[in-house]
Amino acid sequence: MTPGTWGGELIYQNQTTEFYLDFRYDDDNHLAAFTYMPVIPFPERPVGAINRESSHFTAGSIQFTVDSDSQRLTGSFPNSARGLRFELFPVSKLPEAKEPVSSQSTAAPDWTFQTDGAIWGDASADDEVVYIGSRDGTLYALSQSSGDLKWKFHTGAEIFSRPLVHENHVYILSDNGTLYKLSKENGIPTWKFDTCGQEWQRKLPNDESPGYDSMASAAAISNGIVYVGSADGHLFAIDEYSGDEMWRFKTEGPIQSIPAVAEEIVFFGSYDHHLYAVDAETGTLKWKFNTGQMIVSSPVYGNGKIMIGSRSADLFALDASTGKEAWSYYHWGSWIESSGSINDGRLFIGSSDDQLLKSFDADTGELLWSADLGGSPWTTPAVTESTVYSGTFGNANYGIDHRGGFFAVDRLTGDEKWRFMWEKTEDIDIYGVVSSPVISNGKVFFGGLDGKVYGFTH
Repeated sequence: MTPGTWGGELIYQNQTTEFYLDFRYDDDNHLAAFTYMPVIPFPERPVGAINRESSHFTAGSIQFTVDSDSQRLTGSFPNSARGLRFELFPVSKLPEAKEPVSSQSTAAPDWTFQTDGAIWGDASADDEVVYIGSRDGTLYALSQSSGDLKWKFHTGAEIFSRPLVHENHVYILSDNGTLYKLSKENGIPTWKFDTCGQEWQRKLPNDESPGYDSMASAAAISNGIVYVGSADGHLFAIDEYSGDEMWRFKTEGPIQSIPAVAEEIVFFGSYDHHLYAVDAETGTLKWKFNTGQMIVSSPVYGNGKIMIGSRSADLFALDASTGKEAWSYYHWGSWIESSGSINDGRLFIGSSDDQLLKSFDADTGELLWSADLGGSPWTTPAVTESTVYSGTFGNANYGIDHRGGFFAVDRLTGDEKWRFMWEKTEDIDIYGVVSSPVISNGKVFFGGLDGKVYGFTH
């Protein structure tokens, strides 16, 4: 082997992505291999020194052969359970790293409202009011037209959850483990329920011991039953009117997934890697599906299928009745923190390190488009007939340049319509939008890690 660069495709089942091997001398003057995969834009990574075996070469986790006649290099990752392989040909050099997304905004909010803590939780709305929680422990009810405060309710602990607006009430889960049912008119509690999740300690990307526990379960209601997951690993079913427990279902990890109810089944994910389907009336397990890694996102139902992403970097579509896989899509190592939204037969979902918002045919799994947003699109997209809205998480202390912002893109093409960006500054570690947006009355609402609630005309 001699120094040089090879480029081509990394192959997994029927998917491919651009992939490169660069052979050059390392600091110890050994010829070594470095990998580069533009879809996950980390700098090239060292694999190891190249060794000649009897019929092939090895370098760390890869092995390969070179056909000198065809100038073709083929190889694989022998220890990969996925059976990843690659086919490469000589190229002049590695591609240039992509340019960071511009921090120039092309839209401005109609109004903002300042809370006393970063906003990680999603926004919800009825006809006139937007509801959103903050790390200051308060649920806020704001006028959609002006952003003026209508009422607020303090839970006593940080809020990462999405409010559920149902009939005349709002349901909100706090990090003290309590689910509150509040009057929609004035925020006065009707009942509260202890989910036993208060002892779980959340870790965030800017903590001294960092983690990525930014999601939280939230309430879902069907046929008079409130369903909510807990950090203690249980899914609870609660009587909507009395607040009394009806049943609970135990998993082996915290539940940050928001339940989805369809076909008289409750679907939800767990840190224990499984997507669960339980009987909505009795809590009896119907089936479970192992995604291979923890689930922090929430399932979405459409046309007989339940769709969910995992930190295995896989997006799965399963038959809702049986749990049998209908299709899957691999995100090349990028966690899927985002939950999906379905509109007119299309699934819209973000991920993480690949920084891509994607649109799929929900029935077949065909990738229709992807839009590079330049940051981690963890939010659940909000979708209209013409536009998809998504926020991005910005992280200044990470191996990939992540920019925080909020984007509107064309629903059919993924082309950008407008953006609202936060400046990357030396004194801020994390910034942007993790709060999923909500659409109401021609406006889109969301919260920022700067503690502000934003209202935009869409």
